[in-house]
Amino acid sequence: MAYFKYSRLLTFGVAVLLLAGLLAACGDSAAPATSQATTNPVGTSANAGNANSKQEVILALGYIPNVQFAHIYVAQEKGYFAAEGLDVKIRYGTINDLMTVVGQGKIQFAQASGDEVLQARAQGIPVTTIASIYQKYPVALASRKESNITKPADLKGKTIAIPGPYGSNYLGLKVLLAAGNLSEADVKVQSVGFTQREVLEQGKADAAVVFSMNEPVQLRRAGMNINTIEVSQLASLASIGLITSDSLIASNPALVKKMVRAVTRGLKDTLANPEEAFERTIKVAPDAKGADPELQKQVLEATAGFMVADNVKDQPFGYSDPQVWEASVKFLTGQKLLAGKLDPVTAFTNKFISSEVGKYS
Repeated sequence: MAYFKYSRLLTFGVAVLLLAGLLAACGDSAAPATSQATTNPVGTSANAGNANSKQEVILALGYIPNVQFAHIYVAQEKGYFAAEGLDVKIRYGTINDLMTVVGQGKIQFAQASGDEVLQARAQGIPVTTIASIYQKYPVALASRKESNITKPADLKGKTIAIPGPYGSNYLGLKVLLAAGNLSEADVKVQSVGFTQREVLEQGKADAAVVFSMNEPVQLRRAGMNINTIEVSQLASLASIGLITSDSLIASNPALVKKMVRAVTRGLKDTLANPEEAFERTIKVAPDAKGADPELQKQVLEATAGFMVADNVKDQPFGYSDPQVWEASVKFLTGQKLLAGKLDPVTAFTNKFISSEVGKYS
């Protein structure tokens, strides 16, 4: 999977490419990367009302339909948006300066990574994470077993493939090098676009920074023995969440509450039963099954593993851990990846999540 390429390149591109890289790397979907709108396909709730009475909102996901958005498709297919009186239009494809567009209220909601939100706020763009979807940063180092790379320090002198000096992969590289007391001068970095899997398969690099639920799943499915080092085990970084503008939070908190409630209900169901979530996903977004549905099922199951973490047990679905956000600011500041000083508590809020939806177990 890949974090979509829909936002401005803030400092080094942050999560602009988290889904873009994830999705581009999946590589088995023939669907074009076009922008389109998708409405709720069903209104199963008795109090949903008719379509004309629903409030239309735009949710930017970017790129193409994919299993990484299963929680959104589950909320659609099970009528959770309709039950809140919402008619959600999904925007796929590239959206220039997404963070600015959301900050200005031209698009009400989007999914974006925490580091992207932090960099936006450091530049004065008023966006806030209103529900965390991923609790762990889904980036890893993958290497051939025979390369004997089992810890970050083993990277010294090695060739590492990344898409480029931007986005979540590059941030992951920064974490890996810092954990090994290394700098970029100690390794050989190759910018290969989103072809890390192919580069590893062809032996053109010793290791590659990849998306945890994507390339490792593909490589192992293809029979390749690999080692992985998870970035989330080395550093706490705020990951992918639902975001909106500060102005919408102030002017229409009821709308924000409804959106968060519907999305977190979809998240809860996805975590409870990823296989069922996959079946509901392909009802709403049939292209999400790709050319290899079994592979995409495995990708979704792996994705679900990054939507939970020990530090959020007994917290409501969508909870943002303040300590993770604080650690994120500290790391980004130390790497000179923030435009200025920033108080992490300004970048997220937990006031719209609710235990009525349920809690992580």
